[in-house]
Amino acid sequence: MDRRRQENILIAIALILIAVSFIFMFSKRYHSRLNGNDSLDVTKIHDATTVSSLINRGSTVSQDFVCPYDRISELVIIFNKTDENNDGTITVELLKGEETIFTQALSVKDIADQHRTKIKVDSTGNKGQAMTLKIAAGDDTGLALMIDEATEAWYSFDHQARKGTICFALNGH
Repeated sequence: MDRRRQENILIAIALILIAVSFIFMFSKRYHSRLNGNDSLDVTKIHDATTVSSLINRGSTVSQDFVCPYDRISELVIIFNKTDENNDGTITVELLKGEETIFTQALSVKDIADQHRTKIKVDSTGNKGQAMTLKIAAGDDTGLALMIDEATEAWYSFDHQARKGTICFALNGH
């Protein structure tokens, strides 16, 4: 085989590999959507630019958003943890208007620092609904939330508006 023909064959193989890679990436995303395993990063979880104040006894942090899913299956939040030995608890709630559709108490010991805390949720009838994520502490927790300040949105900390968005995600369909 002459050199020119070998180069053409190598170029053709490279183009085929690139095409197969794109097909695999898009078909995996399409397959995920078909099986209801889509997710929404209300903010991109990796876009955190700062942390909130510590969530201590009596603190309440909330974020309003519009739900894109009929059924929510999971809530994902990233916390910043300052005290590994804290045995306090926090309560995580999802509200649709004034109605609480989900609530769960979490032990601070079960929350890993700067890792995705996944919380199973089973709630339907949410698509297009104005919702609120609310996190409250009954104890001193040593926890803070990852915040994306590079948004035009606002969240509430102890009933005071602050610029930014709590970094969280929903999984559902």
